[in-house]
Amino acid sequence: MESIYGLVVFIHVICASILALTLIIMQLVIGPALERLTDGEQKQAAASLIQGRWHPVVDVVIVLLTLTALYLLVAQWRLIGTTPILHIKVTCGIITLICVNALHFYFRGFKRKLKADGKIDRLKDITRLTRLMEKTALIFGPLTFLLGVFFNHSPF
Repeated sequence: MESIYGLVVFIHVICASILALTLIIMQLVIGPALERLTDGEQKQAAASLIQGRWHPVVDVVIVLLTLTALYLLVAQWRLIGTTPILHIKVTCGIITLICVNALHFYFRGFKRKLKADGKIDRLKDITRLTRLMEKTALIFGPLTFLLGVFFNHSPF
């Protein structure tokens, strides 16, 4: 049982690291760079590269992170219940996972459908919501990761 727990923690830490770095790089570097490109072949090529190669990797990372987080939540329920910093970490983690799961698995397809159907006003409303969720995940994702590092490596 101990080796399964260690494996789950290892996978969780690796996936959390990947997700935190992906959130930062995609929203602070790649997103603004893509917005500056004019609609054309370069923008389409960049978008298809990201959607074709990177999104499947992020899909797997989000699923693994969600599953390992649920396992750790159940396995460490008593410790979480007695440690205030873990309450904060778990809350931030839940907020992050709700945002990234909704953005990645629901809103991505929903926005494509709205665009294909020509519902531009509804698409603008959803885009405002998704941008808020992206910024929420951008703040809470790395914060959750740093709280985990602090809890496990702090002298306190």
